Amino acid sequence: MFNDQSFDAPIIHVVSESPRLEMLQARLRQSGVRPVPVRGSYLPPDTAPALIDLSTREMTIEPGDQRLIVTLGKDEHASIHSDIHLTDVTELGTLAARISIRQREKQRRREIDLRSQTLAEFGVEQPRARPQGKARLLWLGHDAPFLNAIKTSLKESDINLVAAISCLTAEDYLESGRFKAIALCPSRADDEACKLLARIKQIPLAQPPQTLLLLRRDVSVQLDQSLIEKADQIIDVGGDLDTVAARLKNACAELSMTTSPREGLVSIARDATSGLVSRAYLETHLQAQMDQADQLAMPLSVISIDLKSDDDVRDVAHKIKALLRDTDLAARLDMNHICITLPDTPYRGAVVLARRIEEAMARSVAWRVIEKRQFHTLKSLLGGLTARSGFSAERRA
Repeated sequence: MFNDQSFDAPIIHVVSESPRLEMLQARLRQSGVRPVPVRGSYLPPDTAPALIDLSTREMTIEPGDQRLIVTLGKDEHASIHSDIHLTDVTELGTLAARISIRQREKQRRREIDLRSQTLAEFGVEQPRARPQGKARLLWLGHDAPFLNAIKTSLKESDINLVAAISCLTAEDYLESGRFKAIALCPSRADDEACKLLARIKQIPLAQPPQTLLLLRRDVSVQLDQSLIEKADQIIDVGGDLDTVAARLKNACAELSMTTSPREGLVSIARDATSGLVSRAYLETHLQAQMDQADQLAMPLSVISIDLKSDDDVRDVAHKIKALLRDTDLAARLDMNHICITLPDTPYRGAVVLARRIEEAMARSVAWRVIEKRQFHTLKSLLGGLTARSGFSAERRA
């Protein structure tokens, strides 16, 4: 009776007219999102993505609107700026994965800026990234007759494309540490490119590569959403090879000029025992994350992990950090707790991470999750993580 969990699917506002509106809503439900029709001339004041059907409706986007805009139609150069452009309704099947990838990248960039501000408060200036000479791009994908054309075009921009012949060969190349990005161009759902995409995040690498998925329309309908979501960027492969080459060039240029979110290396920002960031850094940064969450109307969750007296704190910290995303931050809250901040993550997602940490530690772990609410202050949020209820005290006894 309660197996249908469509109420929990992410919302997307749909700007279209009948009869296409009904068709679009049906396809969006099949792709794993919950469509909400927009009746007026303005989008609702929230942060849910919006799909604008260019063939039937126009829509006014308010200045400063932070939501993801998806456009659907033949005219990619419409007056509306879009984060994701789909030329055909057949591409709606990959929309949930595309939205997830774009939102992840947006949050990553926001966190980079936020950590730079936090470091500045500790008197540390974030170093500016500089180009590091000739870029190297690894390629894995058979049945790509345009590969030589792409390779020649990239070489003109001082980008060296190296093609791997199999999943295992590609892994050997990545372990060398010479490649910051890999372009995967699958021709079917079970080929070598898809095999590598399925396990790319599990390969033990000091610096995981950015995964660029070159997606052909006939292949996109064969792939699961969960597989597509493992990519960091999607590049649609159509008839215009110059556009594909240009997007690969832009991706390589961005990689050479951007860095991962840094936590800071000064002593006041680092807990010497655990190797995590300090309580002082946590308080400064979490307050900035709370302000950002209020401003953008997005969720923010925090987790506390209880430490036992016989725990190797550095080992526990290492296991926790191995499970975190770029945007997550682990800190030493006090002698008995580790705190993790999860921007753009609701309560349910934080619980999933807490359970994964418990599995990684291979023992029962006491943890607590709190999703930030409007009434929370920094003091009450952190205090709630370590407060002992009567139930927890009884269970400890």
